[in-house]
Amino acid sequence: MSPAPLLKTKPLVALAALSASALVLTGCSGSSTASEPSASTSGGSDLISAERCAENEAAGPITFLTSFGYVASAGLLDVITAKERGVFEDLCLDVTLQPGSNNAQLVSAGTAQFAGVGSPSDALVAIDNGADISGVATYGNTVAITLMTMTDGGPASLKDFSGLTAGYKGAIPPQIQAMFLAEDVDPATINWVSVGYDPTILPNGQVQALTGYKSNEPLALKAQDYDITEWDPAEYGIESAFNTQIVNNTFKEEHPTAVEDFLRASLYSYDWINESDANLDEALSYAEALSDAGYDLESSRARWATEVGLIDESQPEGLPIGGETVEQWTPEADMLVQFDLVKAEPDVEAAIDPSFIEAIHDGTELIWPAP
Repeated sequence: MSPAPLLKTKPLVALAALSASALVLTGCSGSSTASEPSASTSGGSDLISAERCAENEAAGPITFLTSFGYVASAGLLDVITAKERGVFEDLCLDVTLQPGSNNAQLVSAGTAQFAGVGSPSDALVAIDNGADISGVATYGNTVAITLMTMTDGGPASLKDFSGLTAGYKGAIPPQIQAMFLAEDVDPATINWVSVGYDPTILPNGQVQALTGYKSNEPLALKAQDYDITEWDPAEYGIESAFNTQIVNNTFKEEHPTAVEDFLRASLYSYDWINESDANLDEALSYAEALSDAGYDLESSRARWATEVGLIDESQPEGLPIGGETVEQWTPEADMLVQFDLVKAEPDVEAAIDPSFIEAIHDGTELIWPAP
């Protein structure tokens, strides 16, 4: 698990929060070291000033689209936890969670205010298609995509993939294509086919290779005792990032404190989850309760641990978790151009707004509570 959270607190407000910590929210396990403040007479809490609370309340109802249901993914489980533990409410934010698939379009239209997307590429392609959104937080600074083959009888090198059938979902990941080119293999020599979400098509022989997320499909196959080999673009020098939060541009301009405190509550909850296994179990119980279909707790723990590990291992020195830079997004922007996935060269500087993450941190320490 990741280390305890780095929180920069304001002493007077922190004491008030500690005095209220005995008031545990219904459904909480009590294992959290995070404060559980009582509501103030202004309708907010001791974790935020009355003036800032009023600004956040003026933002009105906020909808966050989870993208992948209620899975245990960074940027999703922490938002769920912030909602269910009352952290958003403590910061005077009225947040509703909804699963969604057309996240960028709905956020652009103002139907939702925030959403999680898989990577900077998703945001850049949406902006290329006219979406009025910005990336405001990106969790991971490495490649989250992988290419899987069966170890027994599978290719021994990337050069052996020519002529094989490889499955992908949605679009062929540019990170995978770039990996092949890095080894002088033309990805066009591979038979790419669009497939569904069942990874067992790989061991069943329907495809000889399959793209997936490091925190998902490989874990699912290994849990079923399949011996697979992963071809990681990062090992071939490919740079990327993953798990990006997007916001409606009009909303961020009109309600900057709400954007800051949405991210503050999310990242505070991210740190809280990683304080202990008990906290993770509590967070997963929230996600399980929200899910209509069966929720696999064991695989969810593995997914979270994998993503947190990738985030910790790839975090640039001096950049807080969630922080965004032009350098972070540029490799994916370049790949989108290289593989003709956008109509125009992305303007990365215009596509991101790192000011909100910067505002809620002192260096790499999350400022808690809110001003």
